[in-house]
Amino acid sequence: MPAQPKAAEETRPLTASEQKTLDDLLARASAGMAPAVRIGDPYIALIPLSVPRRGDPEKNTDLVLAGETVHLTEAEAATYMRHGVRDGRRIAVIRPATGPGSTSEPLRRVPPKAVSGALHAPPPPPPGTDFARPDPPGSSAVEYREVPEGQEPQPGSENWDGDPGAGARQVDAEDIIPSRVRQRAQAGR
Repeated sequence: MPAQPKAAEETRPLTASEQKTLDDLLARASAGMAPAVRIGDPYIALIPLSVPRRGDPEKNTDLVLAGETVHLTEAEAATYMRHGVRDGRRIAVIRPATGPGSTSEPLRRVPPKAVSGALHAPPPPPPGTDFARPDPPGSSAVEYREVPEGQEPQPGSENWDGDPGAGARQVDAEDIIPSRVRQRAQAGR
């Protein structure tokens, strides 16, 4: 009668050398294969993903668009499923295509703020230092002024202050305020 393997040996984790061997074999088996057909479990991308090519010495990636299927190992999938304060993502960016975690619901649009970390303004520098400080409230204002044209502009006159033949100086072109801003400014008077 053949010897039965012990239950503890069946579930023991891979050693570092076994994991390296497995990663090398997966990279070789998936070399040159697109993310949709390589070895691994199928997942649906919820946002466009940049998926690293397995075993590529140049560290190239493949683009997987939202709604496309990508095959990932358990470790690769864990990096895309991870979310929280530390990672900056509020949601997992993939979902299983098959199995217990899969769903047949249509993909919903993922807003950008769901996959980017919180933005925080830097704290003001300590008093007595020479670092730049934020403007105090109310210290800055935007002025709107309307500059009427006396005559039709002439080609080449955009950088001259007045008539070029009358000793005018060359200046930068003046920005024209968008018409909707001018209309709001006039309505507010």
